[in-house]
Amino acid sequence: MFGGAKPTKGGILSKLKHYTTPPVLKVVYSSLIHPYLNYSIFNWGRASNATIQPLIKLQNKAIRIINPTNTGSLEEHFQHLNILCLPKLYSFSVGKFMMHSYHNKLLPNHFDEYFVPLSSIHYHSTRLATSKDLFLPRVDSSSGKCSLKFIGPKVWSSIPDNIKFSTTFTFKWKLKKHLLHEKISQS
Repeated sequence: MFGGAKPTKGGILSKLKHYTTPPVLKVVYSSLIHPYLNYSIFNWGRASNATIQPLIKLQNKAIRIINPTNTGSLEEHFQHLNILCLPKLYSFSVGKFMMHSYHNKLLPNHFDEYFVPLSSIHYHSTRLATSKDLFLPRVDSSSGKCSLKFIGPKVWSSIPDNIKFSTTFTFKWKLKKHLLHEKISQS
């Protein structure tokens, strides 16, 4: 069918764009590319930028193929298609972990002391004591900044309170909507 050569997934999208519509291309993206980006992102998503940059470039290329309009920024293409870029997809998975697993106490017992709520540090009435925020530990190494103990509270504190206090049912939907409209930080 393809002349004996095995096409890449990006190649399939670029070949299909001549024969089908953008909604069908989005379904193909969701079937062939998104599962590879999402699989175990919780573990490999904190890798170095040099490691992740080729994946970001491939995802950007796929998004431009699906949404062929040349107007607007790449972020607007992601928003129009309702797809999270790779760094935001990682933040989404960490946010889900922190909300669903940690705050609903579904983790093993050794995680009880892994994250420290700010309410346990502030024993008097402060704004932070009433929030669901977590203490951000001090780390000195780059590997420490990639640990879940550091990234979990960092991502969790970047989520607005109205999303944190939402029900588990609406949390994922609100978080995705928030991340879609948030600018990507260059840190």
